[in-house]
Formats: sequence, C-alpha cells, structure tokens
Amino acid sequence: MPARSAHAADATPIRIAAEVPYRAEVGGELIRQECEFGRDLSSSIVRHAGGRVVVAAPGEDAGRRLDIGVTKAHAAGGGAISGPKWGRIYGELKEDGRVVGNFSFKRTTSRPFTFRACTTLKRVAEALGGDVARWLENPTLDPLMTEEIAAN
Repeated sequence: MPARSAHAADATPIRIAAEVPYRAEVGGELIRQECEFGRDLSSSIVRHAGGRVVVAAPGEDAGRRLDIGVTKAHAAGGGAISGPKWGRIYGELKEDGRVVGNFSFKRTTSRPFTFRACTTLKRVAEALGGDVARWLENPTLDPLMTEEIAAN
C-alpha cells in the first residue's frame, strides 16, 4: 500500500512539546539527567521548520500537533574511543487527534574529538531537527509503521 501524503501547505502552525520525551527504558542515567537531548531536539525542529512549528502550551492538544518520542539514545564520553553515539525518534503528525503522518529517523555520529556525551547528543539533535523539518515539507503516512517497528 503506498504512503498517503498529509496536507503540508496548511498555514496553521504545528505544535510540539518543549521537550521531546524518552520512551520507557530509553537512555541511561547520564543521558536522562545530565543531557538536554529532548529539549535540544524540540528547539532544533522549531528552528529548522522556519515558523511552521511552535512550542505548545501544556495541555494544548487541539489543531495540528507533532508528537515525538525518543525511542533509542546512546552516548558515552570519550569521542571515537567509546564508539558511535546515536539517537532514534518516532513521530506522528496529528490533526485534531487523527494521525495524518508518521516517521522514524535515526542519526549516528562518531566524531573523534568530541569527548562529552551531551555535546555529541546535541549534534545528533540538531541533525534530527533538520530531518523532521524536511519531512514536514511533504509529510507521509505509513499505516504499517508503528512505534515498536520504528524503534528497532
């Protein structure tokens, strides 16, 4: 079944949480408590989307909404010595509660001279924000993709 396209030309801003939440059991203690990956990700999406996405007030669910969750996150200090760092997100574009588009994106980095885990995750969040903004130019719906499938 081919993917269906949502209406990207709608002028109503898309709302997003100020901080993208982690799914249960995703990310270690360091990532969850010391890094601001979820906040960096939300800010990156808003910035890259050029006015099409705004931060929602708490409880603001009506209209167009982009619900995203971090489904995988891995980072350890030590640059290339500690191996690659990555983040994976799953998102759904909703209009008045109905899913009209969904995606899963993953970004990986192994920059050799970035020794702080949070700095590396900030770079991953920046790249993912650009991915989401590009997807929003022509959002699609894959009815066979679920959060569980996208996370693996």
